Amino acid sequence: MRPTPISEVLRRIRPLPPAHKAAHLRGLIASEPRRSIRRHELECALKDIINKQLTKENRQDRRVS
Repeated sequence: MRPTPISEVLRRIRPLPPAHKAAHLRGLIASEPRRSIRRHELECALKDIINKQLTKENRQDRRVS
């Protein structure tokens, strides 16, 4: 079975909440062999999602202060 292209994976998880996206990507990353291109691409997508979450949290903290 061929793996699904990264763009298709990202399109399918788009409607999910950020926490679910991150969990889904972590599961896919764990199933990939180390040092593979696909794993690296999934890690980059996960990094983007986590950075967006952190940016949102920082904005909320600034409003409260």
